[in-house]
Amino acid sequence: MPVLPGGTARAVAFVSVVLLFLTGYVSVTELGDEVRARPNGEAMAQTAPAPVISSGVLSASWKDDAAHEDEPRSPLRLRFGDDLIRERVMAVSVMPGESVPVSIGNARSVEVTANAGEAVQGLGNQWLYHAPDKPGTARLTVRDTERDASLQLHIFVLKPWDHRGTSIEGYRIGRYQSEARGGLETYERPRGFVRVTETNRDVRVSPNFRLAQFLCKQQGGTTEFALLDTKLIQALEDVLAAVREKGHDAATLHVMSGFRTPFYNRAIGNTTIYSRHLYGDAADVFVDVDNDGRMDDLNRDGRVTEADARYLADIIESAAGEDGTFIGGLGTYGPASHRGPFVHLDFRGYTARW
Repeated sequence: MPVLPGGTARAVAFVSVVLLFLTGYVSVTELGDEVRARPNGEAMAQTAPAPVISSGVLSASWKDDAAHEDEPRSPLRLRFGDDLIRERVMAVSVMPGESVPVSIGNARSVEVTANAGEAVQGLGNQWLYHAPDKPGTARLTVRDTERDASLQLHIFVLKPWDHRGTSIEGYRIGRYQSEARGGLETYERPRGFVRVTETNRDVRVSPNFRLAQFLCKQQGGTTEFALLDTKLIQALEDVLAAVREKGHDAATLHVMSGFRTPFYNRAIGNTTIYSRHLYGDAADVFVDVDNDGRMDDLNRDGRVTEADARYLADIIESAAGEDGTFIGGLGTYGPASHRGPFVHLDFRGYTARW
């Protein structure tokens, strides 16, 4: 997805709108997470409507709308860039000044509003969102005016980083590998990071998860940064729904480890230089309905063992996968003296099991 500087982005925005009117735009763990890895149109109307532009500015405060835990899925189907959004609340990330295509596929009449950046309407339910020029947090709200349904995107405008040095604003990042593992796009160095503040750290990134659950446990410094991939959040929502269907009344999944900086990953003794935790699309999770800080007895055999982790892994395989197969890393871990069993999942781009 191209990243454009602010002034250039606004110039391109005008050209983009013209093109939209002519053609429309298409939808367009700790140790072990690398072990035993194996690779594995209908024509649009010719008459374009007048452009509708919704814009705003980044504000110091963040308004977190009411939760939708009971009905996490939205009747709307929205595509934001490459991400297909199904939940009523979902977090996405963009670079400053980036222009992202937005399409709503199953509504006849929608309103799109942005509290920061600009949302420009093209043909029908095709829009183009222009991110603010500065890092921060924005909100894009889509409303179906006929069905009184809505969907809200919490947009993290990332703090760019050129990978010179080993820290950002005094926060130790460490070093990412300059070469992507196996040439895979999923292993390219991050372009930027979410700047975590007291205002946004508790923001909902989906109906049942908050940003704070995925933050690095690294100590020190007054500033904090993070990464969080939309695919991971959506997968965890799917898994949580399946866990509940199995009779486990979990409010959320316990995220034992989410994002890690390369500095922190090395500090805890993990020698895996390509750990998916570094890229924001991995999580070590377990079910903890009784809030004792450990995995519950999911298979109801009277014990809490790795069998419960395998029980959860089977749910992940079917709930978060396509045709019963989860494309990514999936590993189970038994209990240790300082923790209970857990499951690691990630979106490395190929299938790995351990």
